[in-house]
Amino acid sequence: MDDARPSLPVVLGFVVAAVLLVGVPLVVARVVDDPEADVFTIEIPDGTSALLAAGADVNLFPEELDFRLRDVLVIVNGDVVAHQIGPYSVDPGETLEKTFGETASFIGFCSLHSGGEITIAVADG
Repeated sequence: MDDARPSLPVVLGFVVAAVLLVGVPLVVARVVDDPEADVFTIEIPDGTSALLAAGADVNLFPEELDFRLRDVLVIVNGDVVAHQIGPYSVDPGETLEKTFGETASFIGFCSLHSGGEITIAVADG
């Protein structure tokens, strides 16, 4: 008597074909639909702390920063002191690079604004 069930290689072939037919278009759609990440760079020049100590209003970037998921914040501290921008502290001569992977919104201390405050928001697109 012949067994009417398909062989294991045939079943596996159908499973692989189904995964490719469904999975590949989903992955491609996700990659194509995602906008290119933006990179926002803050460069803190040498002498910034001296200007701030003298009471100068240093406007290196806005007091409100809006990002999307996958955007990147780069802070390059060329000054002689550490600076705080929201939750990010950057030592002298250091560079911080932060890629945003989840939505968030917060207000924090900023050593580079006369009001001492910055708002950073990360949205889903």
